[in-house]
Order: sequence, then structure tokens, then C-alpha cells
Amino acid sequence: MYDWNALWHAHLDYRTGYDAPDNDINQLASQLNGILSKSARDAHDLAVYDTGSSYTLLRHDKGLQIMTLAKQHLFDIAIRLVTADEGQALALPYLEVLVDNLATEEEGIWRAEVGCTEDGELAANGALLHPDAPPAMAFKLSFAANPQFTQALQQAWQEAAESITLDAAAWYNAEALEEAPAEPPLDARIQEMCDRYAEIIRREQAMLSRRFSDNELRLVAEVLRSTRFETAESCRGLWLAVESRILHDELDQKHQADGDALLERLKALSYTQEVALIEALSPVQ
Repeated sequence: MYDWNALWHAHLDYRTGYDAPDNDINQLASQLNGILSKSARDAHDLAVYDTGSSYTLLRHDKGLQIMTLAKQHLFDIAIRLVTADEGQALALPYLEVLVDNLATEEEGIWRAEVGCTEDGELAANGALLHPDAPPAMAFKLSFAANPQFTQALQQAWQEAAESITLDAAAWYNAEALEEAPAEPPLDARIQEMCDRYAEIIRREQAMLSRRFSDNELRLVAEVLRSTRFETAESCRGLWLAVESRILHDELDQKHQADGDALLERLKALSYTQEVALIEALSPVQ
């Protein structure tokens, strides 16, 4: 369910000494008024008890240590800009915030259509987006009013704001390029958007060149010689095309690359990074 060891190390401030008559940490259910949900496999492992509204973790670590984690605090927050059709009745692109709590079995989703104002600022449902503060969201969650959730949502938004802005810029610039006529020449506003798009792609390509080896880049380039992305929206899912060629043509062996590791890195790319990689490695028409 959880990586209990990761939680143990991430919440150092929650740990205190525990004086139990019986040092077998798998036999303390009655003292803790809980149910053993994960037993310790050896003297260095964790035992986890479900005590209703919280989990109690025990471990021998310079003496017997105990940690109590409220289930309402064990939530995950994911924020992204959706730029490909996923079956929602919303115009692209749109903002999606997903809150998931396995411990309380609660899930909350907030979505808002994103637009670009005449001044080039992003807005969600008509309200301007700010990098320092998340937009107003309503979640029907038992912990939505908790200060811990409010603080975590603020931090998650600040961490995601830059990538959301870059993804949105890439989306709108790609759309502008598709819609702009070949003649007459681009007006000043379109040219400005193209210049920004080019700079965004250049920066992403510089970062991606450090993430992939030369052999991996040659493999992806070979895939792109026979794969076309006709629209900005279709530039999602490069890893599927690479996976197909690895399975059918064994390109990973041909280019002496770790196919599984390459696919995992491709899956983790943002929309902007994926566009940048396609731009860099696609053959010149």
C-alpha cells in the first residue's frame, strides 16, 4: 500500500522513544489498540498497525521508536496541464488537479479550462493564474479544510507552476504555427510567439541532451524517420512508437541501448519535453 520505510525516514519529527514491556514489535496490538497490518520481517524492519484514524509504525532504531501518522495526512497531489483528448467534456488545454488518499479511500478531482488573455497571461475558468498561489478549488474531502492539506496544495502548485506555463506556451505557440498562413509573412505578434516557442524548445533540448545517451537518441531518431506527428495535439505518446519498434525490430539491440530504461524516461517527459525531443530528432523535410 505504502512505502513504509520512505514514510519512516520522511517524518523524522514524528518519531519518539517507546517503552514496551514486550520488545517483539509484532505483538503489540492490544497495547496500541490497533490491528497489525504489516509485520516486521527482521530486527531492522518496520511493523505497522492500523489504529483506525491513523497508522502506528514501530522500529528498533537506537532503541524502540514509534511514529503515528494520521490517515488524513497521507494524501498525494498531482497537478498537470492536459493537452490531449482524454474523454473529458472540456476544451483543450485544461488544468487538472488530482488528490488521492489511499488510507482514507478518498479521491478528489478539480478541472478547469485554460485560456490565454490578450496580454499573454494564462487564466483558468476566466481567473488569472498566479505562480505563487493556486486557483480557487473545491474538494469534497474529509481533510480539505486541514492546514496540512492547504499548505501541501500551495507547495504542489508552486512546484508545478513553471512546467504548466511552459506546456501552455508550447501548446499555444504550436497552435499558432499550425493556423498561421504561409503568406503574407507572420505579423509581429505571431513572430513573437514563434520566437518564444523556439526559445522554450531550445532550453528543453539542452536539458534532454543530458538525460539521454547518444545511442538512445539515435534509436529515437530512427523511429521518427518513419513516424509523423501531424498536429500539436498528436505529439503525445512518443514512447508508444519507440516501444513498437523495440518489440518488432529490436532497435534497442541494434543501437546497444537499454530499452526498458529508455521507455521509462520517455514516459516521464512532459508535453513540452516531448515536443522538444520530436523537434530535435525529426528528419528535415
